[in-house]
Amino acid sequence: MKLHSSNITFVMLFFCLLTGTASKAAGVNAYTLLDSGNAAYNKQYYSKAITFYEGFLKGDVESAQAYFNMGNCYYRLNEMPKAILYYEKAKRLTPGDPDVEFNLQLANQKITDKISSDTPLFIYSDWKRFENKMTERQWGIICISLLCISLLLFALYLYISSIFVKQLSFWSAFVILFSCLFTFYIANQQYDLLTSHDTAVIMSPSVTVKGAPDDKATELFVVHEGTKVWVVKNDGIWTEIKLSNGNVGWLVSSDISVI
Repeated sequence: MKLHSSNITFVMLFFCLLTGTASKAAGVNAYTLLDSGNAAYNKQYYSKAITFYEGFLKGDVESAQAYFNMGNCYYRLNEMPKAILYYEKAKRLTPGDPDVEFNLQLANQKITDKISSDTPLFIYSDWKRFENKMTERQWGIICISLLCISLLLFALYLYISSIFVKQLSFWSAFVILFSCLFTFYIANQQYDLLTSHDTAVIMSPSVTVKGAPDDKATELFVVHEGTKVWVVKNDGIWTEIKLSNGNVGWLVSSDISVI
């Protein structure tokens, strides 16, 4: 039996409508879970709220609000490693958010390890504070705007006969182009922060870091739950990590959760 072209068109339209409706319903259902999690959180049903948030995040979406509230739930439940993990996830999506920064600082005060950075604190913190003033998208918009202004000034340089205006437009275009490249660098840094997963949180109460990916390797130092580490290399069941003070070693991959 052959289908007429009109019938085929009808079937295709019906299929598109069906899949579109299903996708929309799935999205509505996902955000219903987020709303339910928020409602449970506001009523201080923290374990129940976590269940709703986990269901929402299983829908292949990321939400700074969900991560932040999950961090708050775990903080209230006195589970600091998980609180820090989800605060860090929220921070990755919304760098510079003062509420996330404040709660993360509170949680970090409750863990065992207080590891100082090998980078001068005032230099690193000031630069990061400047980077985090805006998101990757906002820095990108500024970068594109500066590029357009620079091109307009170069065009002015080419088509204006006045020597003074030509010199002014040329050097202004040059300075603005440099600023454009600078903001592009920051936007790229923010994008890398958003998309990379090269940091993790220690989840086990106490972990002995070794000099090689081997149970019999030399024991280097001990880290405790809640400590943030940088992932250097993954080798199956072993992961090479680096601390903020520069110490490097290997631990079992199951002892960490990637941010």
